[in-house]
Amino acid sequence: MIWHDWNKADKTLLFALAVFLLALCVHLQYAGNVVADGFLFCAEAALVGGIADWFAVTALFRKPLGFPYHTAILPRRRQSFIHASVQLVQQEFFSRRKIFHHLERMHLMPMLLGWLQQPDTEAQLTHRLQHYVRDALLRQDGDAQAAALARQLRSVLLETRPEAFFASLAHWLQASGRDREVLAYLCEYLKPLAAREETRQGIQQLLENYSHERTQGGWAQFFAGLAETFDALNYADAAALLQKQLLALLDELSGADNVLQREMLALFYEKAGELGQDAEFRQLLYELRDGLCTELPLEQVIRETLTRVREHFAADKARAVDPVEEHLPQLHSRLLEIIRREYERTLGLVQTDEHLRHVVGHFLYDLIARSALHAQSLVGVVVTSVLERLTDEQLNHLVYDKVEPDLLWIRMNGSIVGATIGLLLFTLLHLVQLY
Repeated sequence: MIWHDWNKADKTLLFALAVFLLALCVHLQYAGNVVADGFLFCAEAALVGGIADWFAVTALFRKPLGFPYHTAILPRRRQSFIHASVQLVQQEFFSRRKIFHHLERMHLMPMLLGWLQQPDTEAQLTHRLQHYVRDALLRQDGDAQAAALARQLRSVLLETRPEAFFASLAHWLQASGRDREVLAYLCEYLKPLAAREETRQGIQQLLENYSHERTQGGWAQFFAGLAETFDALNYADAAALLQKQLLALLDELSGADNVLQREMLALFYEKAGELGQDAEFRQLLYELRDGLCTELPLEQVIRETLTRVREHFAADKARAVDPVEEHLPQLHSRLLEIIRREYERTLGLVQTDEHLRHVVGHFLYDLIARSALHAQSLVGVVVTSVLERLTDEQLNHLVYDKVEPDLLWIRMNGSIVGATIGLLLFTLLHLVQLY
């Protein structure tokens, strides 16, 4: 064994042996000398005390010099040690009294509210709530959801007055400026249709039909035929000119805000208002509404839509992508805003309502206390499982490493105390001999 690897107790015991050998030499050299005899007596007591304490400490963990009787106490009593350790952890560290004592000293509600008011906590919880709501809706039965949504939609439609609906729609279009966007989109859609050859031929046919209707008399037919003969009345040119004017009109209506566009919209709202006051038209709207509510297969459409949405969401979830945020960013922002508003409202309610604070605090106290009491038995199982998996050598090291300085001092104290007692005994014996 290398000298540097020896601990203090081993070095002390070796030093006691060296001192004993030195004292023995001195005693042999100066036989009958009181100092030499006392020196040998103390050195012998120190060596015996050191060896005895080395044997006692070593016997706790293994068999010193192979001595089999009442040695290796910890390995032989490992089950008792494990049981005592479990009892110590459960009854002292996790006792019911200490658990409730520490819980009573904790201010749970201020801690909870402080944690919930942190921006990071709010962001994480609102994000989790959004995903929870989405997943909860997707786990619902598709047929039941479709039936409930269809029933609710029919109820809303049957309670809706068509004239009030169209009035609200018109007000929204005007207030938001969407009416100009709709008109521009409609004009852009009509431009390619108006530029087609079929459209020009249709205009020409209308002009010819109108001309024939207006020239039924003899003289009227005579002058019309005379105008066509001398090319004074050319329906093809007139149709082309009207088509060109129609395209110019659509270009102007589809442009930015202009006088013609405003006049067209004002005329539309005026005529729509007059039409809304017509009793027959209103009756037609009510019949159309009732027919839609009765004939439309809302359940089937909603069921198929929900199925497609589930499939699409499942595919996006497999890609670790939020489908609502990716495909419906405005809806995603709106949902987050609603959840965040409700989150803040709930926090404010908990802060101001004393009864609610008491209920929530009592619930938290009861929940944590019950969890801690259940953890008491769980800790015992964990400690037992860990200690039983240790080998005897590992168990010895586990205990020895925790108390090594104290055990070393016990061994060193054996030599020190032995030398001290040896000195006292030698002095006492020498005084007895003198008297």
